[in-house]
Amino acid sequence: MELMVFRCRQCGTTLFPSRYLCPQCGADQWAEVPAGLGTIEQATVVRHRVGVPGAGDAHLASVRTSAGPMVVARLDQALPPGEVVTLTLDDAMRVLAHPARR
Repeated sequence: MELMVFRCRQCGTTLFPSRYLCPQCGADQWAEVPAGLGTIEQATVVRHRVGVPGAGDAHLASVRTSAGPMVVARLDQALPPGEVVTLTLDDAMRVLAHPARR
C-alpha cells in the first residue's frame, strides 16, 4: 500500500502522521497526497530487540519524503544516507522503505 501524507488545504503545510489541527494556521481540513520517493537522511541498526528473543537486526531510517515530511521507516537491509527509496505501508501499517529502481 502506498504511503500517504497529509497536506493542509488552507496553507499547504504537509505532515505525517495526521493531526487534528495544522500547527501553522490552525485549519482542520487535510488532503491525502502520495509521499512519493524518499531520501535516507540517517540510518541505524537495532541489534538487541527486547521481548523478541533470537530476532535478527532491525534496520531503521529517517527518510525525507519528496512531499516534505520526515518519516521513520523500516528497511529490509542496511542502506546508506543519500539512498533514494520508495515508501509503502505493510499490513500492520508500518512504514517500509525499499531501494528505488533506477
